[in-house]
Amino acid sequence: MRALGVRTDYRTARLEAELLLAHALGLSRAGLLARLADPLDAEATARFGAMVARREQGEPIAYILGHKGFYGLDLIVDRRVLIPRPETELLVELALSALKQVAHPAPVVADIGTGSGAIVLAMASQASSTRFIATDISPEALQVAQLNARRLNLLDRVEFFAGDLLEPVNEPVDMITANLPYIPLLRYDQLPREIRRFEPRVALAGGLEGLSVIRRLLEQVEAHATRAAIIFLEISEEQGKAARQLAESFFPKAIIQLHRDLEGLDRVVEIQLAGAV
Repeated sequence: MRALGVRTDYRTARLEAELLLAHALGLSRAGLLARLADPLDAEATARFGAMVARREQGEPIAYILGHKGFYGLDLIVDRRVLIPRPETELLVELALSALKQVAHPAPVVADIGTGSGAIVLAMASQASSTRFIATDISPEALQVAQLNARRLNLLDRVEFFAGDLLEPVNEPVDMITANLPYIPLLRYDQLPREIRRFEPRVALAGGLEGLSVIRRLLEQVEAHATRAAIIFLEISEEQGKAARQLAESFFPKAIIQLHRDLEGLDRVVEIQLAGAV
């Protein structure tokens, strides 16, 4: 839950103002800082004012700017997709490290609920000998992911499929990564207003306890994964125990680990099937 918080301190507000003004002028932030004494023309003033008005209404700055940095990549984002969070980079790091241990010379990785493509494109940019598949139930989200893949010259590295979780995947995969909706139903209404109003609910709300979509994914694993597949799932920090128990109920012989983020909070569940399927 903390990963979805919204900071509104003075430094954040100043940074956002600088980013919006730089965007209005077609400059980088560094370029803006070098020209702070220059006067604004009428068109730039109007553009800046319009963006400030959108921000005052609570629209996330990533949507106003139209992009978001993630794992060294610049990703296009809009209201069709969830805004990538820095905490999700932990999942990427864990998955890339685990790929080095996969025996298959050309492993297949499926990123489920890919959204903007943040996870799969970050991995594809680093693992040239791996094949990647990305699925999402939202065709609109897939459009954004494919646009990002094209911009990053990774479109030939990732196959995109619209559908429910693993259902569109027609071959056994060696690894599954997923940042699925995990916000409990009652907690969703407590999220910051800008998240509830602007980010897609389908990418956030995870049912009564927050694990409904993850549960459905685990139900599909046996039909779509190799016997030694590894699964990485992002969770909310209070779900560690429940997520582990859920994984154990499906795969009692698997090796299951909880990984913590930089704040020391449970963030990723790793499931090593190792013959459990």
